[in-house]
Amino acid sequence: MKVKSVKQESILKQFYVYFFVASVIPFIILIYILLQSAAGVGIASGYLNSKVLLLIAGILSVLGFWGTRSFLLKIVTLSNKLKSTKLDKLDKIDKNTLMELAQGDEEVAHLARAFSEIITNLEENVKELKETKTTIYQILSRIGQTVNSIDNFDLLVQFILETMVRSLRAKKGIIVFLDQAKGVLRPKALVGIDKKTIPLELGVGSGALGWVIETKKSLLVPSLDTAQQDPGAIYEPPLIAAPLVVHEQIWGAICISGKTEAEIFSEEDLNILTNLAYQIAVSLENFTLNAEVEKIYFETISALALAVEAKDKYSRGHSDRVAKYAVAIAEYLHLSPEDLHTLRDAARLHDIGKIGITDEILHKPGKLNTQEMQIMHKHPEIGEGIVRPLRNFRHIIEPIKHHHEFLNGNGYPDGLSDGNIPFITRILTVADIFDAMISDRPYRKALSIDMAKSELEVMAKEGKIDNEVLEALLSLVKEKKLP
Repeated sequence: MKVKSVKQESILKQFYVYFFVASVIPFIILIYILLQSAAGVGIASGYLNSKVLLLIAGILSVLGFWGTRSFLLKIVTLSNKLKSTKLDKLDKIDKNTLMELAQGDEEVAHLARAFSEIITNLEENVKELKETKTTIYQILSRIGQTVNSIDNFDLLVQFILETMVRSLRAKKGIIVFLDQAKGVLRPKALVGIDKKTIPLELGVGSGALGWVIETKKSLLVPSLDTAQQDPGAIYEPPLIAAPLVVHEQIWGAICISGKTEAEIFSEEDLNILTNLAYQIAVSLENFTLNAEVEKIYFETISALALAVEAKDKYSRGHSDRVAKYAVAIAEYLHLSPEDLHTLRDAARLHDIGKIGITDEILHKPGKLNTQEMQIMHKHPEIGEGIVRPLRNFRHIIEPIKHHHEFLNGNGYPDGLSDGNIPFITRILTVADIFDAMISDRPYRKALSIDMAKSELEVMAKEGKIDNEVLEALLSLVKEKKLP
C-alpha cells in the first residue's frame, strides 16, 4: 500500500493564513484608524468607522485564533495518540480517533490518513514477523530432531526438502538420487506427493528432473494455464529445479513446484535452490565416501575376527553359525529385513572383542578363575569400542555389547534386565548360547541337542533368556531346520 506524503510547506502555508487572519489584518486596521485620526476626519464619522473596523478586527482575530487552535489541537491529538502507541500494541490504538481526524481535505486529515495507512502496513508486517517467528521455532525444533538422528542421511534430506517447500510457499517437492549403475532416478524425499503415485524408478531423460540432470543446469518454469496442469503430477508449474552436482559429478536433482499463493518463483528462489542443491551434493559425496571407508573397515575387522577364530579349533566357525541361527529365528518370528540385516552383521562381530583377551585365557583347558572371568567379561565392551567408529554400523553396537546380558539382570557387562534389553539382542543371546552348548570347548565336550534343549529351558524358567525366542529356536530344531 502506497502512503501519500504530507509536505511541510503546505502545513506552514496553512499556518501562515491563520496567523495573517488573526494578527496582520487587525494590525493593518489599527494603523488605518490612526491615519484617519491624524488626517482630521470628522468625529462622528471617524468614531463610526473606527467602531466598525474594530468589530471586524475582533471577529477576524477570534476566527484566526479559533482556526489556529483547532489546527494545532488536531496535530497534538494525533501526536499524542501515536506517541502512546507501541509497535507491539498496534491492535490497541484508537483507530476511531484517526478516522475522525482523517475526515476532510485539510492537511491534518491527509496526515491522519497517512499515519493510518502506515499503521495498517505495520500491523501486516508484525503479523508476518509473528508467522516467521513461529516458522523459525518449528524449523529449530526439526533441526534438533535431525541433529539427534544425523546418522540417518535420508531423514536429513527429507528435513531439508520440507524446510524448502515451506520457506518458498510451494505445494510439492521431490529429491531424486541418480543410480549410476542402472541409469535411473530413485525418489529419496517427497513433500506433497503420494508415494503410491510415482514409480520407484524414473527415467533420466524425462521431465524437469531429467532435463536438469542431463544438462547439469538449473531450471525455472513459470506458471502455465490452469487447465494444462495436472494436480496428480509429480510436479506442476510454476517450478524450479536444480541438479545435485559437485566436481562435475551428478548425484541427482531437486524440484520445488506449485504455489500456495498466486505468484511465481523468482530468480532469487532459483539461486537459493541451486546453492542448496550444491550443499546436498557435497553432503551426499562425503556420506558416500565415508560409507565406502566404513565398509572397508567393517570388512577388515570381520576378516580379523575370522582369523582369530581360525586360530582356535573350538571357536572356528562360531560367528557364522550364530549368524545362521539368529537370522533363522528372526525370520521365523517375522522380523523386518532391517532387523535381519542387523542380526547378521552383529553376529559376525559379536565376539570381536576377544581380540583383546590373551590366548592363555581364551584357550585355557579348564574353567576360568575369578580374575580370568573378570577379564573375559570385558570382551563385549572391547568389541563395542572397536565397532563404535563405524557411524553407518552403529545399529550393531547394542547387540554386540549386550549379547551376554540376562533378563533377570545377572548378565554382563552392565547387568541389564528385561525391559532394557532389545528383542534383537535377546535373539543373538539365545543363538550364541545354543551354539556354545552344542560345540566342543576347551573345558568340556559338546552337549547333545536334547541336553542343550534342557539347559535352555532351565535358563528360560530362571528368567535369563526370552521364552518366545527359545520357542522359535526349538521349533526350528524340531522341524530339522537347525542346526
